[in-house]
Amino acid sequence: MREPLPPEILDEYRASDRKAYWEQRIFVLSPFGTLATAALIFTILISAYLLAASIDGDIVIERQPALNLSQISRLALVLSILLTTVLAVQRAVRLRQRADITALARVLRGGLSQAASLGTLTPQGARLGIATAVGFVIAIGFDFVLYFWHPGAVGGLAARIWFSVITGILVLTFMRGVELTRNGSRAMTEVIDNLLIVDLLRVDGLTVFGRNAAQFALIWFSVSAAACLLFVSSDITLFTVAVLAGCLAMGFGTFVLMMERVHQKIVRVKHDELERVRCQIDAVRDADAARLQGLLAYEKRIMDAPEWPFDQTTLVRVCASALILTVPWFGQAIAAYVVEHVSRIAG
Repeated sequence: MREPLPPEILDEYRASDRKAYWEQRIFVLSPFGTLATAALIFTILISAYLLAASIDGDIVIERQPALNLSQISRLALVLSILLTTVLAVQRAVRLRQRADITALARVLRGGLSQAASLGTLTPQGARLGIATAVGFVIAIGFDFVLYFWHPGAVGGLAARIWFSVITGILVLTFMRGVELTRNGSRAMTEVIDNLLIVDLLRVDGLTVFGRNAAQFALIWFSVSAAACLLFVSSDITLFTVAVLAGCLAMGFGTFVLMMERVHQKIVRVKHDELERVRCQIDAVRDADAARLQGLLAYEKRIMDAPEWPFDQTTLVRVCASALILTVPWFGQAIAAYVVEHVSRIAG
């Protein structure tokens, strides 16, 4: 069970949250919760597209041969879902990580003050200005090629402006996310190497790292699932299978790579402790039978100590998160089945 943070830490977070990077500040300044704010963002994006389509006189819903979204409208829907997912999942994961601060403090040499610094929304040293500038240049190139090189590709001028803005925000968010991930990984590496306390009798306390890694994997699975919506209208081919397999590999790879460094430190500490205990066993082997039995029992406990910082519950959560990627394809199959049978009944 997660423990509440002390009032002074919460006050520090409230002050720093209002200066966080804009992807988080949207939710900080919103009077609603994460889910309601995400729903509001999605509604605003779709409403803006409908307004742009009405200005251009574009068709949103095609009625022939069957009632269906137009191809351009479907693309707008997917991009809106993708951007909303990126923003909402980032926010949800950061809040979950912050809820684990107390548990993290127990396994760090710096205690609660050190753990609390890892819970700030904007990590120290993140060069978001450079990432934003690079993302802005890339976004301009993307927008020009995708929406203005062939003007009729996504409808009229208003629709092209809408698509340009959404694509630009997605590119900026991606570039900033890369910088945040790089900075967060570097900070976590320093914490693991220099501040992490490995108590081999209480390795279960390190499962907080497993939960954090599982949450990072959830970001990848969720965003990949939203991006995979671009392919649901096509048949399941070798390409779509390869896309699904690649997303699964990246999600699980994210989890395993984040766990590997903690695993290696546990193995090193375990090896050193076993060597120390065995030297003591050699010293009392023929002199103190009672102490020898105690040392042998301790040696057995150290040998049996887990070497990976996650439990079965965390592993089940990672596997369950991977199922998110299959939702677009299963949803397509179910929707096609329902539409087909409803059409038959109506006919």
